[in-house]
Amino acid sequence: MLLFGAHASSAQPVAFVNVNVIPMDRERVDVPWAAQTVVVRGDRIVAIGATTDTAVPDEATIIDGTGRYLLPGLVDGHVHLLGFGPGPRENFADGPVYLANGITTVVNMGGPSSPRRATELEWKRRVEAGALAGPTIYTAGAFVNEPRVRTPDDVERDIQSQARDGYDFIKFHELDDTTTGLSLASYRKMIDTARDIGIPIVGHAPNNLGVDVMLEARQPLAHLGNLSNIYFLPLAAHRGYLLVTATAFFLLIAAAALSGAPPHSRWIALATFVAFVCLSLFLPGGPLFESVALRMIVTVLTLLVAVGSVASVIFAVKIWREPRSPAPARMRASLASIASVALAVVLTTFWTPVAWRSSARGIDALATRIHDAGISVQSTLVVYEAIGGVNRLYRLPAFNMKVARALHRAGVPLVAGTDARGIPQLAPGTPLHRELQLLHESGLSPHEVLRAATVAPAIFLRKDHEFGTVSVGKRADLLLVERNPLQDLSTLKTPLGVMVRGRWLTRERLQHMRAAVLK
Repeated sequence: MLLFGAHASSAQPVAFVNVNVIPMDRERVDVPWAAQTVVVRGDRIVAIGATTDTAVPDEATIIDGTGRYLLPGLVDGHVHLLGFGPGPRENFADGPVYLANGITTVVNMGGPSSPRRATELEWKRRVEAGALAGPTIYTAGAFVNEPRVRTPDDVERDIQSQARDGYDFIKFHELDDTTTGLSLASYRKMIDTARDIGIPIVGHAPNNLGVDVMLEARQPLAHLGNLSNIYFLPLAAHRGYLLVTATAFFLLIAAAALSGAPPHSRWIALATFVAFVCLSLFLPGGPLFESVALRMIVTVLTLLVAVGSVASVIFAVKIWREPRSPAPARMRASLASIASVALAVVLTTFWTPVAWRSSARGIDALATRIHDAGISVQSTLVVYEAIGGVNRLYRLPAFNMKVARALHRAGVPLVAGTDARGIPQLAPGTPLHRELQLLHESGLSPHEVLRAATVAPAIFLRKDHEFGTVSVGKRADLLLVERNPLQDLSTLKTPLGVMVRGRWLTRERLQHMRAAVLK
């Protein structure tokens, strides 16, 4: 369907008169520009100025902005148009739902390789032509991940092909549809190829390669929560530590259970067990993730295990030097000492440092490194809230908000996104308003929250010359609301009207379009 019918192709200008403007074209605005006139012709803003000084074309449609507020249309910086669960509505029928929520641009993260991917490009072009009602679409193609692509040559060909096909950016994906993850050589080729072509790239954390590789590559992150997998609890890149820990612990338990076991083995095993109980309580998602006391307990227990391992080695040497020691005693002593030393090593070199990574100081240190690498991070806090009731995840939303606060303080650009249709719990449209509220609760001011949903996505896409601010020459994607969003973000949920690519939709029209889709 056409977005406006006959008005869709009309060049008749539109003027918002005597409106308060929140332009978002500077780092900070505490007070909107009062009594402004904004003139739109076609799909572009052509004039902005004081109402007393700005000429309005005689043929313009006048929209009275007295007492109202005009700001850039919102951007959902992380959606999946085709989704992963039940199929989406045909012909981008979710488009009016996005518009009714003030969202004039969506950043589609693509999905698994499939002939259906071409549908997203078709929707993008039809929306731009006015043949489909909906926000402007910027889209990735098929996920770049193994096993679909493995070698550096595979990666290079795939990215070049997606760029030729007209995709706007590349999505690197490492989750349930990968096995080992890209090799280091293939990962670096992915980054270099995208950079050489000049196409933006964003992705999941390369868990198998580690945080240092991601920071060196300066790869923008698709989910703030991925930092838990790659840094705060990086098991994928350090599976060996987990294997050594489990093996050594059970060997020590076996040795301690035998009669005549070395005297230190039992309390070393107990100290290790208590340390891991503490770790389970404060690692990301744990109920006591802010506890410094538990981290101190783990550190002290690690020192005790280290001392105990030395005592176990001394005991084993003494047993072996005693000529009359029976072979079983020697084997028990050797087994206990080897297991104790292994536990001491993994606790000292891996688990204790990991314990402090998720402390306030550790989070701040990572945030500084991310800022220094020049990486943007898509927030998607609402995702972890949506799945937050499952097992230990119930504290993960609070932990992620703490990380968001640290990233913001460090100056890391945050991009508001929801993962709409990426999981069944998140429908299009409304989750963005919850995302904005979560960002505000994480310490961002309302202006900074709006920046995350307007300017920041445009900068990531390298399209900030096109949209994201109320500026002359920019695309006319505008949101008219009743109250000042710098004081009350909830006013964004019920816009008086939305202008998308220069086409004006009143609240009544938006509600009618939305009802037609949802009935």
